[in-house]
Amino acid sequence: MREFTTTGLICLCDEYGIEYVVSKISYTVWEDESYKYVFTPNYSVIDLLKAPLYQGIPGLKMELRKKEYVRENMVPVFISERSPNKNREDLWELLSEVGLDYHNQLEWLIRTTTRYSGDRFYVRRFTEADEKHCVVIDEPSYEERALGYCKLVLGVICAGHDVQTENYLIDDSNRKEFYHLLMTLYRSEYEAARKQELENKKFTPRGRQRIKLDVLKADEVFCLFTNDKISEAEALQRLEVSRATFYRRLKEYKNLA
Repeated sequence: MREFTTTGLICLCDEYGIEYVVSKISYTVWEDESYKYVFTPNYSVIDLLKAPLYQGIPGLKMELRKKEYVRENMVPVFISERSPNKNREDLWELLSEVGLDYHNQLEWLIRTTTRYSGDRFYVRRFTEADEKHCVVIDEPSYEERALGYCKLVLGVICAGHDVQTENYLIDDSNRKEFYHLLMTLYRSEYEAARKQELENKKFTPRGRQRIKLDVLKADEVFCLFTNDKISEAEALQRLEVSRATFYRRLKEYKNLA
């Protein structure tokens, strides 16, 4: 019997724009219309998170710490509460908006830029690059900025991959310890950079005032936009800025990272 499988990753971004890959999720459907959802939690990443940023995956008893959570011939709560079911009157309009001509709720979640308001989760497509692997990172020279280096390493370990440098290896055995160390340093450098930015503004020549953005809100929007989870229009609306200002600040954000 033929089958078709869609695979994605359940992710969220923190206030600093760092992405955490919380779980793999797959949906398999067969010719007889039977189907199955499988969640494969990434506990080494989940253990880095605290409330209110992360409060479990809706519908799953995460405290059981199962290797897999399987739902056969039933739509999981995580899927049903944030994607259109087959009985919605505007179903085909919603599917058409993301380029679908068949009903696949996981595929819709992967493609849509619509965000569920109940939590910070979003789903992106799983690719070969997302298979767990070890990333070799050169340690920064004295002149290189600690902020960018910390964010680079944090991004890798929060995706669940291992990190190899000249002097140490980060894997599941020490991921949490390195995370807390690097995150503490990153927050310190981040706040120092923002403070310097504010100091620089005091000496800006008079003229057109620089548009003020909420730093944490802007970082979240930039993270979602760069991961294709919100559209340009939605990003502009959330930050209430012009297109030119948005891309200018996005460039600054990328340079800062």
